[in-house]
Amino acid sequence: MKVKELCNLAAKYVVSYRRRYLFLFSALVLGFCIISVIGSLKDGMADAIYYSAQNHYSGDIIIAGFEKELSADHHIYAETLPLIRQKIAESGVNPDREILRTMQTNADNTIYYNGNAVPLKYVAGVDWAAETDYFNSLNFTEGSPSPDFDDSTILISAPVAAYIGAHTGDMVLLETETLHGQKNTAFFTIGGIVDDRSLFGYYKSFVSRRALNAVIGFAADDCSTVGLLFNKRAGLEAKRKKLQSLLEADIPMRPLVYDRDGFADQQDWDWTGVMFFLLTVSVYVSEVTQILQALNIIAYFLYVMMLLIILVSAGVTYRLILHERTKEIGTMRAVGFYEKDIRRVLLVESFTLATLSLVTGFCLTLFVNWIISRLSFSWFPSFEIFLKNGRLLALYSPLAVALNVAAIYVILAVAVYVPSFRLSRAPLPEMLSGAHKV
Repeated sequence: MKVKELCNLAAKYVVSYRRRYLFLFSALVLGFCIISVIGSLKDGMADAIYYSAQNHYSGDIIIAGFEKELSADHHIYAETLPLIRQKIAESGVNPDREILRTMQTNADNTIYYNGNAVPLKYVAGVDWAAETDYFNSLNFTEGSPSPDFDDSTILISAPVAAYIGAHTGDMVLLETETLHGQKNTAFFTIGGIVDDRSLFGYYKSFVSRRALNAVIGFAADDCSTVGLLFNKRAGLEAKRKKLQSLLEADIPMRPLVYDRDGFADQQDWDWTGVMFFLLTVSVYVSEVTQILQALNIIAYFLYVMMLLIILVSAGVTYRLILHERTKEIGTMRAVGFYEKDIRRVLLVESFTLATLSLVTGFCLTLFVNWIISRLSFSWFPSFEIFLKNGRLLALYSPLAVALNVAAIYVILAVAVYVPSFRLSRAPLPEMLSGAHKV
């Protein structure tokens, strides 16, 4: 039987038995929608965490220097940067961008304005021009990314600005620790207020790297980290290992670590001078990743349960339909249809139904995720880390969608092939008389 004739015949049968297929169609649509919503939201949450951490730590792979003798222990001397860049070039990892930052994370950072004070967990010294794309991606409640940002500019978060009553253009006092532990202060003018209520951004501010270096006592071109950004995340771990092997030949390096606990253990070792770590975003967010792994287990359980429900629904539906069509299929055999032709018709018929169901189910998935993206999760403490631009957004991975689609087709093939194989090989007299049981 030709493919065109096969498809036409299968389509006619789907239309003819549409009432019988309605239950299975509904089960396929809802089942595919549920597994797609769960999977896409889970992937979206993981992507949001990675995106936030990538921006916070300024790279996919991060070279961090630690000097324990200093109060500001995150330190890379400017004299070491040419050697680091040479090793990066020799490794062939080819980062798309290189970001230098000075980070004050362990110091007692405080911002003062009009008699009010707020502690800051993070003060990031950045190169404004080098990170234009990042600042363009932020949501500013006041001000906007500007080429006029200079060494006197500071960006603060909306919650901090609201607490101290400051606005764009106001001058604030930043207090932090120097590299030897003394207190030092500097005045900055608010150039913008960022609406970031996430774990990373709530108590975070941005100033010029050169300005922060001057306050804490670093040389003008020193930094804390060298971040390497890649447009594609594939193969990051292999790139990290390759770069590590080159760096450790000429630079004091600690062994590779893979989670927060390993990172903390390595930091407990004693050393003098600057010791370097080669880290990835996954190391920094390993504790949050464990939460996602727990969600993965729940998602896989629901995934399997939905597939089982679809399998049972399909099996029951096809048994009923094939039982009603026994005489019809017997007539097809009597007029010359081969057994394999009958099985092919039934399989194409099920795949036609599956295709219609999957298209409808995906449209329903888009609608459900759109509704979820409009919901507020502010009542959920610290849930902002899973949000992007304040919304819970879905991520549709082509591989995940393809696997879901393939799973539906395989289940339907199994559900229809077994009873259709038995029916197509049944004795013809029994089929024509309707006595054969599927």
